[in-house]
Amino acid sequence: AVSWPLPSFATMGTTSSSFSALQEPFDATQFQQVLSTWLAPMRLECSHPLLVGWYNKARAETADGTQSIEGPDDAVAFAIYSVPQFLEVVVEHYAREKPERDIVDGATNAILGELRNQLPSSLDAQVINTDVGPPYFHVQTIGAVCAEDQHVEAEDVKGEGSAEWREDLEDRLEETRDPKMWGTESAMRRKIFGVNVHRVWGGWYAYRALVVLRNGKQALEKPEPLEFLSIEDKKRVLSEYNLRHQLCLWRDLSESHPADRRYSPDEFFFFTETSPEKRRRFLDLKVSNMQGIPPPRWT
Repeated sequence: AVSWPLPSFATMGTTSSSFSALQEPFDATQFQQVLSTWLAPMRLECSHPLLVGWYNKARAETADGTQSIEGPDDAVAFAIYSVPQFLEVVVEHYAREKPERDIVDGATNAILGELRNQLPSSLDAQVINTDVGPPYFHVQTIGAVCAEDQHVEAEDVKGEGSAEWREDLEDRLEETRDPKMWGTESAMRRKIFGVNVHRVWGGWYAYRALVVLRNGKQALEKPEPLEFLSIEDKKRVLSEYNLRHQLCLWRDLSESHPADRRYSPDEFFFFTETSPEKRRRFLDLKVSNMQGIPPPRWT
């Protein structure tokens, strides 16, 4: 199996962003480079390539084949995810369109609509907003099978004291989880949920879309699952994710996580805010401070 290299941020922007530059026969690496360059101004990134069959096999093994991707097993696919500063793109879209609802999805959909227009028809591409179904897909599985991020479960914490750590966390969860929300069943209130983390962004990113190239086929070697978190950081991430998810401390890869690889304070409050009215008021205030309304970033 292969292990994907880290992205080369020094060369971002040096590859053509024109999909017309794609050459025959289809090459997943070239497509990834062109797609990455096209997405970058929108503060979006694409995953390493995956085959539809990798994902569907994983779903068959873990979830009875639910949320599978319709397409040939050897069709290449890519996940698209937002990174810090994506809120700026959302604000600009709001300033132009003033949508009444689905503000973030509206910005995503505008970008995906333009992407559909840009992709060669010969690839028979399906471009799906993964936050809006149907169809629905399990993005954690997508990220894990293409080695874009590391999936962490409590069972991955091994070694001396791991059983005691797990039991202690389960006890704390059972004590703090409200039965009105979680039910009275002890097993559910004690459940430790797993999470994916990115090797650059930690948890400061969000999957937004899936691109399936039904005529983009290539024999790819499935990469090894990523394994970059230390045991102590696995414990910290899982504990924070399950106990204090809303504080987003779990999103840091370590206690020295770089500030420029986190959401800004505005993004932290906006993306954790659940009130549509407060989100809209925030955007209105942001727009009132703009000097002008910029055109879409893909132009």
